[in-house]
Amino acid sequence: MECIFRLGLVTAGLFLVIPYVISQTEQNEPANALISVCMSDERPYSDFDFVLGSWDFYAPDGNKIGEQVYTKREQGCLITEEMKFTTGHTGFGMSFVDPETGLWRQIWMSPMYYVDYSGGLDESGAMVLEGTAYPNNGGKSTPIRGVWSKQVDGSIKQEFLLFSEKTKTWDILFAGFTRPKID
Repeated sequence: MECIFRLGLVTAGLFLVIPYVISQTEQNEPANALISVCMSDERPYSDFDFVLGSWDFYAPDGNKIGEQVYTKREQGCLITEEMKFTTGHTGFGMSFVDPETGLWRQIWMSPMYYVDYSGGLDESGAMVLEGTAYPNNGGKSTPIRGVWSKQVDGSIKQEFLLFSEKTKTWDILFAGFTRPKID
């Protein structure tokens, strides 16, 4: 019990000391050393900027099924996505360039799925992310691929595919188009 108490004190102490150490380090760094590279137009940081803004989401048959808002935050290092379907379902995503891999990574959460995937632009300029979808009901996880393709009319085609172990193919889970929101 004493060991656990001491560990708790050490852990709490670290949470108190780390901000102080970071603050002291920042004071000793040149002013431009802490400027975020995420705000630059350099690749890969600007690769996913085409999704920024407010969008209406449509099924392939043209019926509006929801709204999305993509916002750049944290000095450009994070793109958040808020999804609201006309059914009342919602979802929230966070996309960022993983400093460890240099790839775009998205963490998505909805009442049905938690998704963690990563990737980048393909040769056609589409953002392609692959990873795993985890059903929130405890079901079996499955490989997932998300594709965001800019269209000539300004819309974005979005496709989400699940990999079938049985057929060894990517099958469409969900597809649609986003168009700039008209107020």
